[in-house]
Amino acid sequence: MSASIEDKVKIASKFVLASPPGEVNDVFNDVRTLVDNDEALQDGILQALEQYNTEQLITVTLPGSDYEVIVSNHGKADEDRYIDPRSKQSFKFDHMRLTASDLQPHEGHASVEPLREAVEKEVLKYVEDHYPNGVCTVHAPSESLLAISIVDNKYNPGNFWNGRWLATWILDTQSGELKGTTKINVHYYEEGNVQLNADKDHEAKVAISEDVEKVGAAVAKEIATFDKRHHSSINNSYGELAENTFKGLRRALPLTRNKLDWNKILNYKIGNELSQK
Repeated sequence: MSASIEDKVKIASKFVLASPPGEVNDVFNDVRTLVDNDEALQDGILQALEQYNTEQLITVTLPGSDYEVIVSNHGKADEDRYIDPRSKQSFKFDHMRLTASDLQPHEGHASVEPLREAVEKEVLKYVEDHYPNGVCTVHAPSESLLAISIVDNKYNPGNFWNGRWLATWILDTQSGELKGTTKINVHYYEEGNVQLNADKDHEAKVAISEDVEKVGAAVAKEIATFDKRHHSSINNSYGELAENTFKGLRRALPLTRNKLDWNKILNYKIGNELSQK
């Protein structure tokens, strides 16, 4: 019994949501062949593409702009419209073609805008200094919350690997609570299929004051401190993996309990061949 078109589209959507960084188009083209019904696929998979794009912090450059904006649920203004708080505009986003259009003026929450701009300024400075291809957007989803989104992508399909580092930080402008989640996804697929998925949560406290520049600097410092600690932790884990874990998977000595003299391996081979003649 063959699966129905609806079931095929549901399965295809799950594949799309699991796409590694930079490979969603490849996955889409593959499932397109499997479903073999373009009209049903495009209608049914649009919701999955929207979820993927917003969760993976996909970026877009607005017409006439020279910087990228992160497409995030924290900056969603309407059904298919998102906000660029830096230019104070909203735009229509095509989740299939990854393009922005129909720019319109958009005013945010006036009471929190000075703080949002201060945080944006300091975090942008940090991202530009520490992320090779980093993009940052700071939204104000309400008068008491700021959402800081950071993403950096590194695509190298010629050498069969792609990677993404993304983070979302939520600042409570009343209590000063700062909560963040960082996700790292790296995919190696040369003669195999290996993925690294690492998620890390962090909570901190930032002093809120009338001095918005000071608050912005404190937020950026807290993010930088966590990133450095998290990066070091991952490096140490891989060092531990190489030095101890992998060594535990193999014998320190062969069954003879004697080390093999690799310099004499050729002599061993020749002697074995002569003994058989």
